[in-house]
Amino acid sequence: MNWMLLNNKIMREIDFYKDIVIPTYVINLAERTDRLAHIRKQFEHKSEFELILVDACKHETGTIGLWNSIIKVIKLAIANDDDVIIICEDDHEFTENYSKEHLLRNIIEANEQGVNLLSGGIGGFKCAIPVTNSRCWIDSLWCTQFIVIYKKFFQNILEEPFSGKDTADGKFSEMTSNKMVLYPFISVQRDFGYSDVTRINNEFSGQITRYFESANNRLSSVMKTYEKYKSMPFNQ
Repeated sequence: MNWMLLNNKIMREIDFYKDIVIPTYVINLAERTDRLAHIRKQFEHKSEFELILVDACKHETGTIGLWNSIIKVIKLAIANDDDVIIICEDDHEFTENYSKEHLLRNIIEANEQGVNLLSGGIGGFKCAIPVTNSRCWIDSLWCTQFIVIYKKFFQNILEEPFSGKDTADGKFSEMTSNKMVLYPFISVQRDFGYSDVTRINNEFSGQITRYFESANNRLSSVMKTYEKYKSMPFNQ
């Protein structure tokens, strides 16, 4: 391997990404000051994100409150003429796998593959198919703490009906087959010991963490199989 050529390629890539900034809409209930302090800390010294704090919509049904907050974000994104945004809940936490170049490269490549939604990490799924070394197509997803949404999907979200029986991740799972997740995860949910959206999780300590660990382990097996067979020659 020519390490000089490789190094030059890496430097050109870093230079290409250095001025890219992604509008990042953070949903937070005003009274959740602990979560606000946490999420601000997550984005410290990360100039690739244009942080936009959005007051969460309150509703007696937490899932409706979250969906109304997402609708609020989409309307802001349209008014701001954004081409791609990140919707971030205030319990998002970056993992050690995060890097600016990795995220931006995957946002661009996923867009070229026609994706409507790209998740930074999920707490569950049914089926997953690797499409690259760092992305899997998924048929469904649990958790929406860090999701990339592309402009072509904005209007679909605004027009989608939503009831008290629905959830945001369930809706996204149904609305489009063009969705992927980054692997390894760059985002997980921080367990604050309570949830304003999914109240059942309040009854089981550490449940959110276990969801992400389980999804990570399943995707790890999928990716290992992918790596094994993609390098094997096919008999003609």
